[in-house]
Amino acid sequence: MSAATLLREALGLTEARRRKPAPRVDPALVLALGRIGGNLNQVARVVNRALLIGRVDMDTLAVALQLVVIERQLTKIIDEA
Repeated sequence: MSAATLLREALGLTEARRRKPAPRVDPALVLALGRIGGNLNQVARVVNRALLIGRVDMDTLAVALQLVVIERQLTKIIDEA
């Protein structure tokens, strides 16, 4: 909740809106996904640098394709959790 919303509610200018509670998720899953995300960001950074300097070869394109596949798989896992 933003500070402005909190102040409006405290002053009685608006009614409080309650959000749905966040679903319970296994902390080990959250930690694992965070680590995977960090690793993927490192790989994506290397691929993006290679693309920016014009070093586009089949290996770079293959890695970029695999990143897209991994991203889709992670999205599916998160949606199912």
